[in-house]
This record gives sequence, C-alpha cells and structure tokens, in this order.
Amino acid sequence: MNDLHIPIRARLTLWYVLLMGVTFTALSVYLLLRFENNLRNSIDRSLQITVVKTIAALDEEDYRETGKLTFDHINPQWEPSDFAMRLVSNQGETWDSYGALQSGPEWGAPVVGFSTLTGSGEMPDWRIFRQPVLDSTGQVIGWLEAAQSLETVDKTLDDLTSQLLLGIPLLLLLAGAGGYFLANRALSPVEQITNAAQSINLQDLSRRIHYQGAMDEVGRLARTFDQMLARLQDSFERERRFTSDAAHELRTPLTVLKGQIEVTLNRARSSAEYEDKLRELLEQVERLIRLSNALLFLSRSDQNRVDLKPADVNLTGLLGVLIEQFQPIADKKNLRISTHLADELSVRGDNDLLIRLFMNLLENAVRYTPADGEVQVSAGGEAGRVRVEVHNSGEGISSEHLPHLFERFYRVDEARSSRSGGSGLGLAIAYEIVRLHGGEIAAHSEPGRGVTFTVYLPARENSQPHVRRLSPQRGQ
Repeated sequence: MNDLHIPIRARLTLWYVLLMGVTFTALSVYLLLRFENNLRNSIDRSLQITVVKTIAALDEEDYRETGKLTFDHINPQWEPSDFAMRLVSNQGETWDSYGALQSGPEWGAPVVGFSTLTGSGEMPDWRIFRQPVLDSTGQVIGWLEAAQSLETVDKTLDDLTSQLLLGIPLLLLLAGAGGYFLANRALSPVEQITNAAQSINLQDLSRRIHYQGAMDEVGRLARTFDQMLARLQDSFERERRFTSDAAHELRTPLTVLKGQIEVTLNRARSSAEYEDKLRELLEQVERLIRLSNALLFLSRSDQNRVDLKPADVNLTGLLGVLIEQFQPIADKKNLRISTHLADELSVRGDNDLLIRLFMNLLENAVRYTPADGEVQVSAGGEAGRVRVEVHNSGEGISSEHLPHLFERFYRVDEARSSRSGGSGLGLAIAYEIVRLHGGEIAAHSEPGRGVTFTVYLPARENSQPHVRRLSPQRGQ
C-alpha cells in the first residue's frame, strides 16, 4: 500500500466501502435466514391448523360402516397444485387423498409431527405434518397427513436474493461516493493546514493557520500547530537576537583592539607607553575570553552537553568565601554587605558551576548598588530545598523588565550596562546553572526598594541547617 502512494482520501473511501460491504452482506444473510425461517414457521402453523380442523370434520360413522375414513364430507379450500392431504390406516394403506401428492411412496417414511420431503430434479420440497386420528374411545384408527409445497418459499427467497445481489453493489457505489465526499470534507481542514505549513519558511514564521472550525481532533491539531509555530518563532527570534548580540559584543572589543593597535603602530613609543598599551590590550583580550567562555557555556547548555561533576557542596562555606572576595570591591563603593546564613547548608552539585552562579549574582548586586548602599545575602533550608536570596538596595527594576531579566544579552539600561562592562550574559548563565541543578531562580523588585534574586536548589539528604548570623560589614 505504501509503495502505491494511494491518497488517504482513497484509502478512507476503500475502507469505508469494505466495511459497508461486509455490513450489507452480513445483514442480507441474516435477513434471508430470518425471512426463510418466518415463512417456514408460517407454513407449519397453517398445516397444523388445517390438520386439526380436518380431523374435527371427519365422520367416525363412515369408519364404523366401511372400516376407513374419507374426505367425502369435507369441501377442500386449497389449491391442489401446492397442497395435498391423505388419510392412512395404521398399516400404511391410503384410504383417501387430495392434491398433488396422491399416494404411494412420494410421501416418504411416516414421521409423527413435521418432516420435510426433498424433491428430486426440478420437483420442489414439501413440508409434511402427520397427526393420528382418534375415535370416541381414544383409540388410534388412522392418520391424517397434510403437505404444503415449498416452491413458493423457494421462489420468494430466490427473488429476494436476486434483489439483494443487485442492490448491494448499487449501495456500495453510493457508499463509495458518500465516503469519498465525507473523507474529502473531513480532510479539507488538514489540507488547509498543509497549505499553510508549505507557505511558512524560516524568513517568515509569523503566519498562522487560524483554524475557525470545531475544536475536534482537527481543531486541536491546528491549534497545536499554531502553538508549535509560535514556539519556533520565539526560538528563532531569540536565536537571531543572540547571534546578532553576540556578533555585536565580539565586534566591540575587537574594534577597540584594532584601533589601539593601529594607534600604537602610528609612531614609535617608549617602553612605558608600549607597556601601558599592552595592558589595555590585555584587558580587552580578557573581556573577549570571558565573553567567549560565556557563549560556549550557553551553547553547550542548549545542547545538553554541559559536563556536570556532582559532589557534596558546603553552600554556607562557599557563600562565605565569595562574600569575602567581593568585600574589597564593595569597599570601593562604601557598600555594606550583610549576611544571614544557616550553618551546614549542603547541596549536591557542581562546585565550579555553583561558584559561578553566586559570583554572577553577587557581581550583579555589587555592580548595580549605588554608593553607600547595601547588599544582603541570606540562605536557609525549607521543604527539602535550600533557599539563597541576594538583595541589593537601589532604585529597582520596573515590572515590564522582570520577565526578560534571564534572557541572553538583555539589558534594562543599555547605557549603564555598557559603562559597567556587563555583557548581558551573567543572569542568563545563572539561570542555566540553576536549571542544570534542577532548581529555580526568580527576580523580585519594587520601585525604590532594589532587586532580590531568589535561588532554590534541592538540598542534600541529611542536611540539617542551623541559623548563623554574620555581622554586617562596611568598607572603611
């Protein structure tokens, strides 16, 4: 079937016609058998009633006078061509007969009740009913046999069979036409989806099917397809922005490097001047390396190729060390770093990535906290998880920016980010690290109240934190 490339409309129609053919055939056979049974039962009832009435009309006085029974006092009301009766003695002698089967062995062997006499050649079958004739004392004095030809039944069944054999093909033709119409109508929305899908390309993913029909299987398919297109469009747009922003971020330090090298080469300089220029160039190269490493990490994370090295990590100690490292930077801005950490907080994770996660959050907090401000770091355990909060004072972030904070190269204030040397990847990397560890990260901010980043990580088993307070520290 696959090699023939039969359209699905034709296949549905063929299956429909096949199913209808089997149904019509089974129904026809059932009707024929049921009709034949009803006809035969009707003949049996007619024979039985006729025999009972005939026996009641027989004259017992004839039997006493002549020693046999006859139909002399009975007016037959049956067609002799398809009906027969006879009176038989107990010894099998025919006393009197009427109709097509006059006498002799044509009646077959005597059987009490109903029997069927099979005709030979073109002769029809006969249905026979045999009943004893009793005298006034209850003694059997003879037998009455009545026979009805089944030729009418056979002809009726033959005519019905012919009509069915002629009608079933016509019904199947109508079923095929109707099935094709229904299949075509049912698949019309699918064809619309196909046409819409064929018109969509990578240059324009904004087109949608916008199915307006019933929300059945096809409707759900169309809606799912539109949702998939929306996700693809969002993914491609983010990929394009990422590529464009990455190119821009790489071009800026490269342009600076090129310009500084050209300026340096314009004229001869002293050793001290060359040394200063080389230091400036080294700073740009280090920025390029950091940016390249960030891009490489995000690329590997997208491909699920980050090599995690899980180990038991003392999160309390890790945060304490990082805070001490950032203290000199905070001192330059006269920032106060206050901590509220629980003892013995442990998680199962990659130590290097967790260091990078909280370094990014602390660096972000210190960078965007105004002078004489405060950074608060708290950590504790709850419901099998470890919660770490990093809050910085300041003007905060408006609500429309919060859903995009963890997007790559997203900057709330482009000018301020450029001046501070941020690449717009720190929070995106933090988000990926938390995701790789099966945790959650969220940002909360209110105007004039700063920003709070909350990280939830699965706690290591048997980790029982105890609260430990560290005194606030301010640079001198």
